Amino acid sequence: MDSCMNFGLNSMMTCISLDYQKSYHPPISIDLLSACDFSSDGKVLASAGFGRKPLICYMDTCDCITTSQSHSAPISEVRFQPGTNIFATSSSDKAVKLWDSNKPGTVLFDLAGHNGVVKSLDFHPFEGLLCSSDSFDVIEVWDLIQGVRMKNFIVSGQQIRFQPVSGKFLAVAKGNTITILDIQTWNVQNRFQGHNKEIFSMCWDAKGQKIASVTEDCARVWSIAVCGQCLHEYQSNGKRFQSIIFHPRYPNALVIGGFQNMELWIPETGQVYHIHAHTNATITGLAACPQNEFIASCSSDCTVKIWK
Repeated sequence: MDSCMNFGLNSMMTCISLDYQKSYHPPISIDLLSACDFSSDGKVLASAGFGRKPLICYMDTCDCITTSQSHSAPISEVRFQPGTNIFATSSSDKAVKLWDSNKPGTVLFDLAGHNGVVKSLDFHPFEGLLCSSDSFDVIEVWDLIQGVRMKNFIVSGQQIRFQPVSGKFLAVAKGNTITILDIQTWNVQNRFQGHNKEIFSMCWDAKGQKIASVTEDCARVWSIAVCGQCLHEYQSNGKRFQSIIFHPRYPNALVIGGFQNMELWIPETGQVYHIHAHTNATITGLAACPQNEFIASCSSDCTVKIWK
């Protein structure tokens, strides 16, 4: 168990700890896990990577299985549709696949249309929309109710994330820049610039007012309300950051994953606390679930870990 970490927040002393709960190991050989995500109710965790098949872990029973069908190349990302058991995967095989975690045997839908490697995807928080981005800087917009492509457009993007709650904006990260798009017009509303290296990971806070991002050498927090201003910055000092997520219970705290390293960062105070990551690998992906306050980490040693 990690020690309890104390910090000041809103003039109150609050105690945060991340306790190591459980590890899941794929039932087949997988070289690397690159992404993970919780269902909205926190009962299912999906992860994926070089193994080409999604790994599905059920929190209530601790069972862990892979799907029967697979991509034909490594999977780059996995994301759950809010409020459902449906999740999507993107892959180097230029495909997007939809799966039902309650029926993991076969693919629900194949969404074909990308000409490049599909790098990232995300669901709109309440509309039946899915966006996916590829290596040719094309973003496809899919209507999941009709099962058809609505439109596509060119905008540089390696990772995409819809704004929570309202779903008004889509954040698109490419290189050292985050671009904010208005999904009604798909026009650029803002750009967050200031990182010196490529952005590896980004996430919205639960209210959709801030974005956190990490490069290998730096973590930043940006404000939507203050014209894209960088509110806080934290240098990695050689720790090689890779992933970031807002804490599911404490909205002003962030969990950062890197090479053999996990940390809690409190941007408002600048305090940082080391978490024993129980791994010699790189923390390649992080996910958080406010419903049960779990945090999941996946890593390059083929392991998914659950924290609370």
